[in-house]
Amino acid sequence: MDGSQGENDAAYWRERAEQLQHALTSRIAIEQSKGVLAERLGLDMEGAFALLRYAARGARMKLHDLALAVVENEETPEEVVHAIARHADTLARVPRAQRIVQTETFFRAVNDEIASLDGQVFLCECGNPACMAAITLSRESLARLHADKHTFVVLKGHEIPDVETVVAQADGYLIVRKEQVRGLTRESGGN
Repeated sequence: MDGSQGENDAAYWRERAEQLQHALTSRIAIEQSKGVLAERLGLDMEGAFALLRYAARGARMKLHDLALAVVENEETPEEVVHAIARHADTLARVPRAQRIVQTETFFRAVNDEIASLDGQVFLCECGNPACMAAITLSRESLARLHADKHTFVVLKGHEIPDVETVVAQADGYLIVRKEQVRGLTRESGGN
């Protein structure tokens, strides 16, 4: 094998590695943007991807570039806003109450993870996806509260009366109850 063949092989494999790295980086950005859009808009992952793809096509931009814009900016990119405006019925399919429950269920899972790490400061489990308020209670209190899959801990003033009922009040926080929690109804094993 002569030296030029070895150099060609090395250049080929270097280019191939760069292509694979770009594909991996692109996929990560797309997955992250799906999660961001799902949380912001109350969509499932399939719906978030469909919206992202539709918005990228409508704006004639690469899916990866739009995905990066979603992930790197606090505001939803104009391309996504325009796509939603063209098909507002997409969001109407996910009722407001269901979007609230999805957000509260997410923060409940985060709090369960904090408890597993021996934390004592938890996050408000209210339906506002931007809320990052802290609630201090014991891990044991949180575990008792979460034994009933229909209850969530929220700061006073963060309750949403038209979709949940305040069932108890403690030092600085409320316990709210939902009778119908998608995926966690009485029939599927809740208390």
